[in-house]
Amino acid sequence: MSTPASERRPRPTPRLEQTPDPEARQLALAIAQHLDGKQARDIVILDVSGPLVIADFFVIATVQSTRQAQSLAKELDLESKTTRGRRRRNTGGMETEESNWVLLDFDVVVVHLFLPEAREYYGLETLWADVPRVPFTPAPAAPVVAAEIRQPVLDGFGAFQPEEQDAGDTDTDEPKS
Repeated sequence: MSTPASERRPRPTPRLEQTPDPEARQLALAIAQHLDGKQARDIVILDVSGPLVIADFFVIATVQSTRQAQSLAKELDLESKTTRGRRRRNTGGMETEESNWVLLDFDVVVVHLFLPEAREYYGLETLWADVPRVPFTPAPAAPVVAAEIRQPVLDGFGAFQPEEQDAGDTDTDEPKS
């Protein structure tokens, strides 16, 4: 005789500890580097290989606009196609202008691109607080070099000409002694 379903205890499923594929780790780091080079902020890489079987890493980044997210998604997709020979499996949020979360699935790496308010609202880092983080240090910001300012001059627009003074020029306001 069998016991009713309400009295059955679920058997605990054995948790298999997986070690992520080193190539997947390199892919996650390369994606993070690319995002950093394109001005994405607060980039975090989560190792979700233990609790998930569908992916090894999440790469989470904040973007400033939907247009930036869509542009980054297209770049990552094309880069994946050229380097790995295949495109991403799935996307989310790329079709609409109002989307605040773009999801890219590259099999072992899932990329989440959030607008700031959506990242705060969904809180994926809090949701996955118990998984290890992969150390990622953004590249230092390049020093800003002051650009030469060109002014219109009589000889043509944008020509840079230093001012010339004659040695015998006496048009100064200083009194002569």
